[in-house]
Amino acid sequence: MKITQISIKNFRLLEDIELCLEDGTTVIIGRNNSGKTSLTQLFRRLLEDTSTRFKLEYFSLGVHEQFWNAYELHRSEKDEVDIRQALPIISTTLTVEYGKDEDLGPLADFVIDLNEECTSAQIIIRYALAPGKIAQLFADLDEDKNAFFKALKERIPKFFVAAIEAQDPNDPTNQKSLGGGDLRSVLKFAFINAQRALDDASNKEKAILGKIFEKLFTAASSETANTTDQATANALKSAADTVQDQIDENFNEQLKNLAPTFDLFGYPGLTDPQLRTETVLKVEQLFSNHTTVGYLGVNGVNLPESYNGLGPRNLIYILLKLFAFFKEFTNQQPASGVQLIFIEEPEAHLHPQMQSVFIRKLEEIRDLFAKEYNNNNAWPVQFVVTTHSSHIANEATFDSMRYFLTKLCPQESLLYKTEIKDLRTGLSDKKNQESDEEKLKMSDREFLHKYMTLTSCDLLFADRAILIEGATERLLLPEMIRKSDDTMIDTEQKLGSKYLTVIEVGGHHAHRFFRLLDFLNLRTLIITDIDSTKRTETGKMKKDGEPAIKQVKCPVSEGEQSSNSCINAWFKNPQEVNPSCGDLLVKNSTQKINRNLRLAFQIPHVDKDACGRSFEDAFLLANPKKFGITGKDSKERESQAWLSATRIDKTDFALHHAIIDTEWITPRYIEEGLQWLAGDASCTSSYSEKTATPAEAETDGNADD
Repeated sequence: MKITQISIKNFRLLEDIELCLEDGTTVIIGRNNSGKTSLTQLFRRLLEDTSTRFKLEYFSLGVHEQFWNAYELHRSEKDEVDIRQALPIISTTLTVEYGKDEDLGPLADFVIDLNEECTSAQIIIRYALAPGKIAQLFADLDEDKNAFFKALKERIPKFFVAAIEAQDPNDPTNQKSLGGGDLRSVLKFAFINAQRALDDASNKEKAILGKIFEKLFTAASSETANTTDQATANALKSAADTVQDQIDENFNEQLKNLAPTFDLFGYPGLTDPQLRTETVLKVEQLFSNHTTVGYLGVNGVNLPESYNGLGPRNLIYILLKLFAFFKEFTNQQPASGVQLIFIEEPEAHLHPQMQSVFIRKLEEIRDLFAKEYNNNNAWPVQFVVTTHSSHIANEATFDSMRYFLTKLCPQESLLYKTEIKDLRTGLSDKKNQESDEEKLKMSDREFLHKYMTLTSCDLLFADRAILIEGATERLLLPEMIRKSDDTMIDTEQKLGSKYLTVIEVGGHHAHRFFRLLDFLNLRTLIITDIDSTKRTETGKMKKDGEPAIKQVKCPVSEGEQSSNSCINAWFKNPQEVNPSCGDLLVKNSTQKINRNLRLAFQIPHVDKDACGRSFEDAFLLANPKKFGITGKDSKERESQAWLSATRIDKTDFALHHAIIDTEWITPRYIEEGLQWLAGDASCTSSYSEKTATPAEAETDGNADD
């Protein structure tokens, strides 16, 4: 038995989403404020305790207007059915799959279809206006909108209630009302919070781990616990009873001497009531208030819990919590069908390697608990892990990842809602798995996962991305971004104000990222080299007697085509013919943009001037006087830059101009790309507006003075 899908409507950022769950672990990733916390909060409020009161703020901002529309219908004395339909409802639909021969247990109450081939049940939890409460909800409300919603905030918690229904997967009109107890008997929910109070080192430090042992003791004490656990719990109780006897005989006898004798006060009618002290010792209180978990020290002195590092304490805490959840689940009678555990931000205080190991070992821990502590009976648990860690995300498979993306609502420019991108379905097309195209897609998919695992890139969490070829661009890019930002007036548009990731992919692999970047809706600049080549004879003959031909590097003016895989994939036409260098140089900005992706490759820094083949010679041509590029015409300047670039030590060159000598001009093709990436698509680089001749360009700019 397992939960396969969760559908949510109208809860905070989750206005209308569907989330498919893996059998084992589902990893929720995304940028800040993308709805990950909304997901766990919904389950806390709506499923952990269905009596929890909801507030107006819990409804998605995009549906608030529906309250006003319903109010206007009420004022117009419309039918109650129409008014109720106009009111928004927070709903969660859970789809539970089960085996044909599986013992349904408590789930049987939710299976209401008559189709023998159907192996799924749908559970719907709705938070809606209680029956017969329309008049009370809208009574004596002000016609001013602000006053209306202010009053509504007070009334929604009073008049909105949760209702649980089973729905026939084959017939939505076939429904059956059930209670919160029915739901919790089928599904067990548990949470490991993001805020775990592990760093409280004050004198009042909470015994975090000790409290978990209290829960383990409670589970072991239950009537449904196995005999070994019950024996351990009874032994703990017996030890506490022994101490209790000593307290009764000695401690309480001396404690009564601290109390006064009341007849000494001489009040009329007040006789000594003979007060007797009694101290009650319970094992639960020992764990809750008086037990800390320490670590083995030396000379019989144990070290306190806080002496261990926050990382190990966090990991121990998570493992103990999982074990406590496991014990609670296996001891429950009747047994629940499945358990769903939300783990928020497990990366807190864990170093990168430990983060990667954690996500790999999570399902191994599940199987180990079942083997060692449940007679090898499976623990039907599903994990939902929310994370901001690129190490956890890169270690997880694409199939297990769900990408939470915040998008503007179409009708309101200031309202946002969450869209979920399922990387399992988004990066593959199961309809044509046997086609050559699909095999290529799967190849790209495997490449991306391996690349991201090896490089631990944070592509999945960034606001903007830049793909570059090599180390030279990486070293100089921060200074280029600073220079570009300095030309912008709007601070929010500056790239320095955004979460920007730079990924080094080379010229032969950038095109493999196209589908992923487009799927993630991530605004990305791809900086690559034009890599011009021309045909030349090798000096050998082919079998047919024709001279053998190969492509060799050459200056752009001599180039016939580009050897760059990224550029060719971008501009490839239906005839599978790669564009010529001449065609590439006349491509306009629109042709270099595909939705959220923009391609940037070398173009003349000044119109009709020489064009560089690689970053280095383009950099030289953008700063001709600084590097002695003084040829009398574009052909000569191109040749000078070409030869100078071949003699450059790329790393030393980049470090020098990134740290020591920063007085230079960014090549035009990169500057235009950075301005586009900053977010203002209408912004045009100052270079494209120049009408200066190549000769004039030699004295243009402070960098050449």
